[in-house]
Amino acid sequence: MYVCGKGTEGYGTILPAVFEAWRAGMVKKVHLAAATCNGAAEARRKASELETIMGVSPDIIYYPTDRDNTSAFQTAVAALEGPAAAFISVPDHLHFEITAYCLEHNIHVQVVKPLVPTLRENRKLIALEKSHNVYGAVEFHQRFDEANLKLRELIQDKALGELLNFRINFSQRKIIPTTTFRGWISHTDIFQYLGVHYVDLIHFLTGAIPTRLMAVGQKKYLVAQGIDTYDSIQTVIEWRHEDSGFISSHLSAWIDPDHSSAMSDQRLEVIGTKGRYQSDQKSRGVTLTTDTGGVEEINPYFSQFYPDIDGKCRQIKGYGPASIIQFLRDVRDISAGRKTLADLSGLRATFATSLIIAAVLEASKQSLSEHNRWVSLDFLRDNSQ
Repeated sequence: MYVCGKGTEGYGTILPAVFEAWRAGMVKKVHLAAATCNGAAEARRKASELETIMGVSPDIIYYPTDRDNTSAFQTAVAALEGPAAAFISVPDHLHFEITAYCLEHNIHVQVVKPLVPTLRENRKLIALEKSHNVYGAVEFHQRFDEANLKLRELIQDKALGELLNFRINFSQRKIIPTTTFRGWISHTDIFQYLGVHYVDLIHFLTGAIPTRLMAVGQKKYLVAQGIDTYDSIQTVIEWRHEDSGFISSHLSAWIDPDHSSAMSDQRLEVIGTKGRYQSDQKSRGVTLTTDTGGVEEINPYFSQFYPDIDGKCRQIKGYGPASIIQFLRDVRDISAGRKTLADLSGLRATFATSLIIAAVLEASKQSLSEHNRWVSLDFLRDNSQ
């Protein structure tokens, strides 16, 4: 779905971003690996439509071709030439296997969030990244959203005073767990799949380290549909930065009505001793109402097509494709010797910063399984000093 919009009327984010990078001369050839022939055929159909929309025709090779093959990515890796990069957008439980394979074959990678759900796997990937001298990034596009960058500036300038708490509501439609991800829903939960966006964002905004957390979940609607996973999870996290601390509370859910005005409903509020920052990250001020689609609230800043300067075709723009194109730009700079791995920090989410995510995910699962008790993460703070 995120690659090319499979199962939707759209075109995803990764493939349009790669088309844009092709237009800019950053990409020579594209190898697109699915797990089934039907998946590859759907990607080919979407790419064909994108060629008409965007006015570019990248050289794309699709895998598999003759029979379903969950290891088709290995065939694609074997066909890569010269400086190569891979985008990995697969179910969470397959991240480690495929990422490790790419690293072992000296390929720079960007992985959709979360990188992996355990510290053990995260540390192994960092070791592979270092031993093969390749670049590993995580596609946390919230770091590129201008609304969040403005908040980061306010926090760094102390405009909000000492931070007291973050409050995040992030939910999606029922169709995600009941249809789109039903085949692998048992390998994830709503906090791991969705809530991690704002865990990473808080660390990025503040530089703080989580010290302990508590999670509470509810199972009602999805269990009745034969899906044994949480409808919603409430997570409370204590953070520490230098000598100051604050709290974040996260409400993550995926049982919104399928006719809600947007796929994702997300709101962020930050309170400090000198100010308050509120960001409705669903209602961006653009509402579309049609006979066929009903009422839709469109985010014009995430991943949207816009006319090029000559009005002949459309370009993909937004903080979603910006994250992907920046990764390709970084790989090109590394390959040309203009940058080293040590130079890549700033807005980027790396394998190292994902250690915090993996620790929080492990602690969340532990809290849920142990009657919602507080779980300590103090070791993270000790390791960061």
